[in-house]
Amino acid sequence: MDELKSANQLDDLPHKWVDVVVDYLRGFRNDTTDFNRPQLRPSVRHTYPAFVCGYSALIMAGALCNAYVLAIVARKRLYAADPVYVYVANLAVTGIVECVSVLPISLMVLLVQNWIFGRFLCFFLPMLQDVPTHVIMLTFLLMAIDRYKHLKHPNKMRLPPLACTFGCWIVAFCIVLPYPVYTAYLDLGVYIKVQFEGVGICAVNMADDMQDYLRSLFVLTYLIPLVSMGYLYSKMSDILRDLMNVPAVFYSQEITPSGGIPSRLNQVQSPVSDSDDEEIDGYKESKTQKYLISMIISYAVCLCPLMILRLAKLEVSETYENSRHFDLTFMICVWLAFVPTVTTPLLFVAWNSDSSTKDRIRSYFKRTKVTAEQATRTVSTEGLAARNSIYTVQESIPA
Repeated sequence: MDELKSANQLDDLPHKWVDVVVDYLRGFRNDTTDFNRPQLRPSVRHTYPAFVCGYSALIMAGALCNAYVLAIVARKRLYAADPVYVYVANLAVTGIVECVSVLPISLMVLLVQNWIFGRFLCFFLPMLQDVPTHVIMLTFLLMAIDRYKHLKHPNKMRLPPLACTFGCWIVAFCIVLPYPVYTAYLDLGVYIKVQFEGVGICAVNMADDMQDYLRSLFVLTYLIPLVSMGYLYSKMSDILRDLMNVPAVFYSQEITPSGGIPSRLNQVQSPVSDSDDEEIDGYKESKTQKYLISMIISYAVCLCPLMILRLAKLEVSETYENSRHFDLTFMICVWLAFVPTVTTPLLFVAWNSDSSTKDRIRSYFKRTKVTAEQATRTVSTEGLAARNSIYTVQESIPA
């Protein structure tokens, strides 16, 4: 390694790459000989088993949970009953894409020091990592807009859910198209032919002009959608509150049956809707609202640390000395950002579970808690009895 740094093989490098290559080579141990094989980052040498287990558990749990959501939506044909479930299915598909493709590749890149994945993945990976994030946020936003229009004007046609979901993917791909402009790839095998054939450096923001792009992404694809959804859901809460608080109007109608004796039939009509309007189930919509808000809050909270770290990373230059803190913090934030691949399906299952199922789950956890408390109490009693018996034996021994 020292010979490589001191040799004149770096003289032909573009000037902007010299410091990057030198700092890159400093990250390897001096006895490193084969750069074509994956080299573990020194910053995660002692902690990588925990990260591998954590990411693997998240990948498996997320893929299974989202596949279960798709199975429920398809088997019960929920998409035919309410367009909201089409958006939920789109969230599940996006979660599977994240668990199957984004998370494994991201974990590999975060653990490996040398870039051995080629030129194409260098330019495509940042786009692949961001597309699902934008799709999820746009899906939540369109879901909020559609439900607000439905509650405000129940008799009007709702947004076409399939077209909206396809539009989410198209818009998300358009948002990430500028990424290749800010990405650069250097093939080290061209300049350092010894031991570096097929090895490259994938760098982002080489010209220090990516700050405006990421700041705009933070505002346009994170802050503004969340503020908009907050406003829409507050308006929907007001509508549902009025719908639930206004009493139904009872009226009666005399009916004369064939026997000639008039009878009186009581009927119920909601005073908040016209006779031609579609009736709104206030309880059902309130329940849907509660779980959708929970999904959005959990997603926004889990994604927030990564969004802030991406902005902070542009302001602080990463070097060999501080790379350990960058790597560990970034791996934790990435893992946390993908936790909604599990929490969103779990909230969906709770949303669509009947009261008997929830009661069985509550009773199971209550029994488990009582059993644990009884076991703890038994162990404490046995320990106290053992200490008392020892004390009694010691008292009985003559001095």
